[in-house]
Parts: sequence; structure tokens; C-alpha cells
Amino acid sequence: MKRNFYPILIVFLLILSSCTATQQLRYFNDLPDTSRFDLPPMPQIERTVQTGDRLLITIGAQDPEAAALFNNYGGIPTSGNTGSSQGGQSEVVGFLVDADGQIELPFLGKVLAAKLTAEELKNNLTTSLEEYLKEPFVTVKFFEIKFTVLGEVRSPGTYTLPLQRTTFLDALGAAGDLPVSAKRYDIQIYRDYDGERAIFKVDLRKMDILYNSELFQIRHNDVIYVQPRDSRRFSEETRFYVSLLSLAVGLVAIFTRF
Repeated sequence: MKRNFYPILIVFLLILSSCTATQQLRYFNDLPDTSRFDLPPMPQIERTVQTGDRLLITIGAQDPEAAALFNNYGGIPTSGNTGSSQGGQSEVVGFLVDADGQIELPFLGKVLAAKLTAEELKNNLTTSLEEYLKEPFVTVKFFEIKFTVLGEVRSPGTYTLPLQRTTFLDALGAAGDLPVSAKRYDIQIYRDYDGERAIFKVDLRKMDILYNSELFQIRHNDVIYVQPRDSRRFSEETRFYVSLLSLAVGLVAIFTRF
């Protein structure tokens, strides 16, 4: 009985000493220990058009041929991995918002798009097109969302996703998630959006971000910076746990002989 007690005690102490370190690496430590935990609905933040955005605009009407004049003008041809080309012609993927915050359409000319939501721009275009088309209908979508992830992540860089919306966790996933050397409790979001500049701090050990739509939903051109853990402290912790594990293995081997 005594012979079996010491190995069990050593393993127990080893597990106990590693609990604190594990909590520092886990996300959402305050999540209740249940099979399901319901979160309140998160309001969707409406994205507004910014200079440099690419917009997917489709115009329809009772006369498809007349509407086609608007769809085949002013588009940006695809390049690289953003699309494909067929029949010797590049696929049209959108309208570029110029430095003045405008897009250009036939007959309508320059149309202000900056600082409008997709729904607001759609309504403005529909009203303007009634002069040229019978019962026009318009769809407006953002072609992509772009963000940058820097610092202590596995794959830092600028990412472009063909999505209307994306989340903070999506952004970290695109960058390969956080290594053990990253500070989960000191992540910064640099935001320059719609004329406002701000820096937000995120602690992934807590659930707070899951309730905060302002932080959980990434904005176009956000920059996420992940702080590295102190290299000396991280090195010392690593050596400590390696030594502890070696000691435990050695003691278990000794006690099992007697």
C-alpha cells in the first residue's frame, strides 16, 4: 500500500502544479462547466463603405438588356487568387470606391458611397436608376473584409476573406491561432474606422469578448497585435516543468523498486 502511495502522490503534485499554467493558456476560463451555455444574441454591426473598398453591385430590371449596361461597366477585373477568367475575359468582381469616396456608374456618373451602409447605398441607387430603368432592383455587398494580425501568432500577416462579416476568433484562426508563448490576456485591436481611431484590449482568458459585439466583430482594416510573454519567464517556466517531470519520473522509478 505504501509502495503505491508515493507514485500517486508525486503524480498528483505534478498535475496540481501545472494547473495554473494551463489556465493561462486556455480561452474563456470563466465559462460554466456545462454541456451547453447559451449566449445572448449579438447585434450585427452595420459596416459602412470606406475609400478603397470593393463593392459587388448587381442591377436588375424588367428589361434585362437595359440593366446589363450597368452591370458590365466600371468593374474591377480579377487578379491573382481573387477570381477566374473565362473566354479570354476577366470576371468582373466589383466597383472600387475612389479617394473621394465615390463609385462610377454609366448614366449616373459619380455616386457617393463612402460612409453609407450597403442598404443605404442600395436605396440611393434604386431611386437614381428609376429615371433609366423600369422597376429597378439593386443588390450591394462588400467583396471582402481585410485585417492584419501581428505579433506572437503562428502566421502573422494581412488576410483578406470573402465574407461580409468576420469575428475575432476567425481572425486568430486565419493567423494559425496563438502559440504557448503568446499573452492571452494582453491582445490589442487597433481600429481606424469611419473617421474614428481607437485601441482596444482583449483578455481571452475571460468571456467578456463574447458579449461585446464592438470587439468580437472585426472591422475592415483592423490590426490585431498579440503581445509575447516575457521570454525569460517563459524559459524559466519551461525549464521548471521539464525538471519537475524528470524528478517525478525518477522518484516513481525509485519507489516502484521497493
